[in-house]
Amino acid sequence: MKTFLLLLRTALFVVLFSFGLLCLLVSLSSYKEVDETKTWQKLNATVATVSISEEMRSKGMTYCPLVNVTFELNGQQYTYPLEISQRPCRTSLESVERSVATFREGKVIEILVDPAKPGRVKPGTYSLGGVFYLGVFLGTLAFIGAVAILVFPAKKSVKLTQGESISHSTLSKKEVQQKVRELLAAGTAKSEVFSQLSGRGVKDSQLAYFIASYADPIRCDEHDRKVNILITIMLAQALIALILGLDIGARMGPTAKWVMGVSMTLIPLFLVWGFYNHRVGAYNAYILLALPQFPRSLAGFTSSPATTAIALAISIAILAFVWYVRGKIFPDFVFVTPRKIKGKYLFSG
Repeated sequence: MKTFLLLLRTALFVVLFSFGLLCLLVSLSSYKEVDETKTWQKLNATVATVSISEEMRSKGMTYCPLVNVTFELNGQQYTYPLEISQRPCRTSLESVERSVATFREGKVIEILVDPAKPGRVKPGTYSLGGVFYLGVFLGTLAFIGAVAILVFPAKKSVKLTQGESISHSTLSKKEVQQKVRELLAAGTAKSEVFSQLSGRGVKDSQLAYFIASYADPIRCDEHDRKVNILITIMLAQALIALILGLDIGARMGPTAKWVMGVSMTLIPLFLVWGFYNHRVGAYNAYILLALPQFPRSLAGFTSSPATTAIALAISIAILAFVWYVRGKIFPDFVFVTPRKIKGKYLFSG
């Protein structure tokens, strides 16, 4: 049975990961189509003809808009079809009619033309369409599903039981951290672990951090869904950071585009890794990175108050949720340090 479940999980992981990768590749292709138009020439053109063709395809009758425009480039006059969108053909005639309603014969419009291939003509307002956003959305969900079914093997190396004590020799920092894990995994109370290991080679503040940052497997299982939501949010932010990085880097050069894109995704991906592996450092890092951003977010309030307010509300909601989940898994933290009252460290449980 265990072998069957393992094979099933592996198959699901491969399917979801492959589907997510395919969706993101489609979105990347869509993004590149829009990105390449940044080097095209912007011109005025006159709409020559407007028509709608009918084609029978696998999904039934499909309607495709055909808008021919006339323009002048480098002293020569051309007439070519206008690429209205990335996926112009649709099964709804009414939808296609709406898409060509703004193109009247004789109307002067703004277009983008590839100087190397004048036959490639797109509207001056050409931008990312629904295919891009749908691909990003589905790709993100698929990757989250793949991460959710990926389970690391549980560690079973518990050497001490609750009733056992340890010798009072001085230990290294690494040894203290290992003893903390072993004692807590054996069910020893946190306050008792602190008493046994206090003064054994590390400062009390460091020892308190080791104890408070221990991820109790029971708590992790109870709040697994909340952690998965956080991972989903961070993966979405990683995708947004990648797109922004590609856009910023493209203005610097072809190599800088990929350097900026990859660099800007490193922090969200680090947080994904930290949340998945129940590392309190990932929660603290997000809190410390998010708080200084709020004053900057308010900078654009006068120019676009609605957009700024929405963005600020989303940022506050995410920060509050990160803080909430950390409190459920690591209840002994106050801000980014273990709870300390009147000079004494206090632990739950």
